[in-house]
Amino acid sequence: MNNFCYKKLQITSYKLQPSRVTCHASRLSALLLFCFLLTGCTEVKREFYDNGKLKSETHYRFGKETGTTTYYHHWYPTKTMEVEMKRGKRNGKFIERYFNNNIKVLAFYKDDLLEGMETHFYMNGSRTMEINYTNGVKNGPVISWYANGVVKESGFYVNDLFDGVWENYDERGFLVGEGSFVQGTGKQVIYDEIGRLQRETNFVNNKKDGLETHFFPSGEIEKTIFFKEDRIIEINGVSVDSL
Repeated sequence: MNNFCYKKLQITSYKLQPSRVTCHASRLSALLLFCFLLTGCTEVKREFYDNGKLKSETHYRFGKETGTTTYYHHWYPTKTMEVEMKRGKRNGKFIERYFNNNIKVLAFYKDDLLEGMETHFYMNGSRTMEINYTNGVKNGPVISWYANGVVKESGFYVNDLFDGVWENYDERGFLVGEGSFVQGTGKQVIYDEIGRLQRETNFVNNKKDGLETHFFPSGEIEKTIFFKEDRIIEINGVSVDSL
């Protein structure tokens, strides 16, 4: 009789351990909550072309685009664009591709604004332009190339405005233009194929503003054009409204 009571008491004591029950229940609840947050609020939306091929694939989390949104070519089995999204905004890498799958544009975004270097490419994979951004605004060096790899233009931006020395080259690598600017205001000169002065243009806030003078190979003035914010006002001193 005493042995029976002792065993019964042991069994009863083992079953009644509320701390263990609570601990296991908490772990299970946490696991279920994690699984819900991970998968319960995610969705993938797919669109298709009329020919049945996949057009785009967009990932949503809690109703907002999150993850990599991918667009596909309507005929070739290649991606045309990949955009990294976070809570409905572009955040991370942006890639646009040619039909041959080579990259056309590579850029980076932060909260829907361009950030860092944006690089453009020719279809063969060689670079065509590099430009830098800060909070969606052009800031820093910019350089472009011809298809043969020769530098086409180089310059510098400060808050979207031309700044410092800008240079232009032909496909042979010869200097054909140069300008000097301070926050978008300055002068650009253009040369012909053998280095003779061909044109002088004044700029204000990145726009043609003021007198632009064209020259004959002899150095004599050929014509003058007066600009106001990129708009032609006069040609050789005569208002365009009267022409």
